[in-house]
Amino acid sequence: MSRPLRIEFPGAVYHVMNRGSAYQKIFIDSKDKELFLRTLSETHMLWGIEVFAYCLMDNHYHICLRTPEGKLSRVMKHLNGLYTQRFNKIHGRDGTLFRGRYKAILIDADEYLTSVVRYIHLNPVEARCVKKPQNYRWSSHRAYFETKEATKWLNVQEVLSRFADAGAYQEFILSGNAGRINDFYGSGRQGSVLGGERFLDRIRSRTGKLSLEYPRHERLLIRPSADRVVGLVADTYGVAREDVIKGCRGKENEARKVAMYLVKRSCDLTLQEIAERFGVGSYGAVGWACHAIRSKTATNRRFKKKVECIEKDIYQQKI
Repeated sequence: MSRPLRIEFPGAVYHVMNRGSAYQKIFIDSKDKELFLRTLSETHMLWGIEVFAYCLMDNHYHICLRTPEGKLSRVMKHLNGLYTQRFNKIHGRDGTLFRGRYKAILIDADEYLTSVVRYIHLNPVEARCVKKPQNYRWSSHRAYFETKEATKWLNVQEVLSRFADAGAYQEFILSGNAGRINDFYGSGRQGSVLGGERFLDRIRSRTGKLSLEYPRHERLLIRPSADRVVGLVADTYGVAREDVIKGCRGKENEARKVAMYLVKRSCDLTLQEIAERFGVGSYGAVGWACHAIRSKTATNRRFKKKVECIEKDIYQQKI
């Protein structure tokens, strides 16, 4: 039986989870959990994801996140793969750590974001690890009260803005899971979408534009080539393609960074493949370049429009 397609599009919100192979522990001690959170922070930097909630149990994890650029599959491949490598190195083991494909539920954030965050934060209570969610160290719940201490990659304000104050949020959490959430997660085999009919209709209406997780050889048929992206960036900036690809050490090259950013957004290439194509030392350099472009588009309206025009041209004709 073929695996169901994942629905991926910019701005989508998901509840993702995974557990250890054969229910083995994926966190042996607190250092492993700190390592996972550090890896999640790095994933935020590389891919620009927004994390609303997380909970790390000994043999599984829960994360609620938004993907501003889409590409959930790339995000999770990086998070799970890099953590597995680091875990194996520390504990002197090899092979797979997780049971396989992560579970991802697309969420109607307008209606269910707060309920999913509550479900995640109540996980250790349901598992009888603690009596109150604020007593569990390895979830994001306490950051909702200590917002000044919350890590930069954790977005607590979007949920808190839906409550009068932190006390109202706490009251909501302690009221427990109910209604649709209990039915949905209690079924034992959840669907891939949590939302009402209006949300489902919006998703159906966008199916022609959604980026779906096809097998790699199929994605190559619908993705633009990296050469096309580089060419359009070079034309926009009035420079040679070679200058975009090779760059010059010690010299600022905005066109090169924009090209990396748009190749990552538009093409079927891993960060490592992009690094090799542009001749940089590591995929981390690609991540930093993309982070710089995202930051500039957030503060410079003219620059943002320029990048958006290039991106529009990328898809203007059939590849």
